[in-house]
Amino acid sequence: MIRGIHHTSRTVSDMERALAFYGDRLGMPVVLDTEMRGPMLEREVAMPGAHLRFVLLEAGGPTRLELLQYYTPTGVPLAADAKAADTGAHHIALLVDDIHATHVELTAAGVEFTWPPQQVDAGVFEGHWTAYCRDPDGLIVELWQLPAG
Repeated sequence: MIRGIHHTSRTVSDMERALAFYGDRLGMPVVLDTEMRGPMLEREVAMPGAHLRFVLLEAGGPTRLELLQYYTPTGVPLAADAKAADTGAHHIALLVDDIHATHVELTAAGVEFTWPPQQVDAGVFEGHWTAYCRDPDGLIVELWQLPAG
C-alpha cells in the first residue's frame, strides 16, 4: 500500500524566520512558495476560511520539507515546556555530511542543542552520529550523520 514518504510538514509561526533557518542556515533550497485558500483547502484541513502560505523545500533526493504558515485561522504556539516524550511530539531527522562542523556552525549562529553530537553505541544504528536542536518555533530537529563507508 505505502510506497514511501512524499514529504513531511511543519506549521510555523513566521515563514521568513523559518526560511532563514531551514533555507539559509541549513541550506535547503525553495522548490515552491505560494499561498493557498479556497474550498479544497478548507475541506482538506477541516477549517472554514483557511488561508496559508505554503513553501516546499528540497531535502535531498525526492524528499521534501513542507512549511506552512496559517494566516487564518491563527494557531496556538507549542507549549514552552513541550518535550520529545509528549504525545503528538515529532521531529525530523536531517542527514548531514559532517555533524561536528554543522554543530559548530549552528551553535555559533545561536542554535541551541540538547547535547553535542553523540555516536550511537549500540543496536542497528551503531556508528551513526546524532544531535538534537530546535528550530525557531521550538520544534525538534535531529541532525543525523551516517557512518563512514
